[in-house]
Amino acid sequence: MASLVEFQPANWILQNSEHAKYNIAGSAAPSLTLRELVSLSDNPSETEAALQFDEHFLGLGTNRGSLELRTKLAALYNEKVLPDSFLTAPGTTCANMIVFQSFIRPNDHVISTYPTYTQLSSLSKSIGCDVSPWRLDPNNEWRADMSELRALIKPSTKMIMLNNPNNPTGSVLDTQAQLEILAMAQQHGIIVVVDEIFRPLYHGQTTIPSFLEHEFTKVITTSSMSKAWGMSGVRIGWIACRDKNLMDLMSNTKRYISEATSNIDEAIATECLSLRCRPAILKRHLDYAQQNLNLLEAFVEQNSDMCTWTRPTAGGTAFVKFLTMNGDAVDDVQFCKDLLKEFGVLLIPGSISFGEETPANLQGYTRMHITVSPETMQKALAEISIFLSERRKTA
Repeated sequence: MASLVEFQPANWILQNSEHAKYNIAGSAAPSLTLRELVSLSDNPSETEAALQFDEHFLGLGTNRGSLELRTKLAALYNEKVLPDSFLTAPGTTCANMIVFQSFIRPNDHVISTYPTYTQLSSLSKSIGCDVSPWRLDPNNEWRADMSELRALIKPSTKMIMLNNPNNPTGSVLDTQAQLEILAMAQQHGIIVVVDEIFRPLYHGQTTIPSFLEHEFTKVITTSSMSKAWGMSGVRIGWIACRDKNLMDLMSNTKRYISEATSNIDEAIATECLSLRCRPAILKRHLDYAQQNLNLLEAFVEQNSDMCTWTRPTAGGTAFVKFLTMNGDAVDDVQFCKDLLKEFGVLLIPGSISFGEETPANLQGYTRMHITVSPETMQKALAEISIFLSERRKTA
């Protein structure tokens, strides 16, 4: 494996968060405490009992994950997806690594959505794969062009790698797009891998199915307890796949990386995903997103001469582009540095965090966190408005 490039999004937040009054650069829902989990439950006494660990077994758990947790995970999908379809992992990052180590080799061709979460394309490049970006179109609400995907497929294509809902844009591949992608994959014998960590954070009335829920079974999805569920510190992620041979391969790879996940973390995740707790947690985070999207919409309208966006359909992030008074894209890195220094607001610059070809492709874009507390978002946007107002005066 070649050296990995710097993991820009995480490093940017780590290096700058201590200087921020208002951090809206992240993507995970606000972390819950165990006490908050109990308070959100519709049966607090049962939830509290489930979180008593005095007699909890601290030995090595099973490679696939506890049956109780896998049963709760299966309930997040349709009837095609059974508890045997899951393999737990320490977070989605480890889940993705298990998938890549299992199925791709140097010189394999991989197609990846662009922009996307840094790990997805960077890991495959470090393995020595030939990675082709499948560009989402910013001029068409970040939609994907199926004819372009068809043109990217080669005889050496081993994997189509997707991020749905997309980070950072908040766009989704809907049912029709999913079926078209899977038809192409089936025709060419390609595995489809989908990081679905932001599922089920859908901001409209329509819920988009998982890629796992269609007929084609050579589909692998990954997710975790962090983004939608507010439990980043509970290091439970999962791989889901309905093909037994693929699952057996990944189970073997997991033994080399992490034989099992923490029993206590699995128990907390199981309770979080129970019907006692799951609906209230999801409602809380969807409510945060809805309030913040309304705040952002008003902000963009108020500052339409200096910023633009496509309202996210799903997920925990929005991709907002800032402009100079001449209508050109700002230098987003310098913009974010100045905003943090002068007003204490932390954003992520898009060009270095998601623009893996050349910075110019995503220059001017910044990622904003839409499941942060609405109070934080309101205060941050007020500061950004003042920052933009001062720039107008000096233009």
